[in-house]
Amino acid sequence: MKLLVVSDTHRILEKMQLAAELEQPDYLLHLGDHAEDALELARRNPNLPVCCVRGNCDYSDTALSFLRLFGGVKIFAAHGHTYGVKNGLLRFSYAAAEAGAQIALFGHTHSAFCENRNGLWLMNPGACGGYRPSYGLIEIENGSFRCRIVEENL
Repeated sequence: MKLLVVSDTHRILEKMQLAAELEQPDYLLHLGDHAEDALELARRNPNLPVCCVRGNCDYSDTALSFLRLFGGVKIFAAHGHTYGVKNGLLRFSYAAAEAGAQIALFGHTHSAFCENRNGLWLMNPGACGGYRPSYGLIEIENGSFRCRIVEENL
């Protein structure tokens, strides 16, 4: 299973569409700031399931976070603004660990980041709609997973 993780598209759908075409993911996870961009991508690609959360620039009724099981891997996702991720990842990490997540996804900072901290993988895919667009990939097989950031394809 392949998960395409994007954030902060800010109405620039072209890079997200390109990433979806290049990676052919099983799911798109959008971490907010114009989460409706993910819904538009889903309209254009009806076979691509989408999960998204609301960011500080979103005014929809989309959830602020989610905890879901993908291929046997528990993933916690939030935009990050309500956890103060611009000032550190401690509150966010605690919330994800308390939820029992193996991977915690966040956006908001526009800076790509992927690191294992005390057994919890933290990933920020960066800003897919920014001047240096990037996205995250999570590949899951038999309950094992690999997380990485992709910057060079866009």
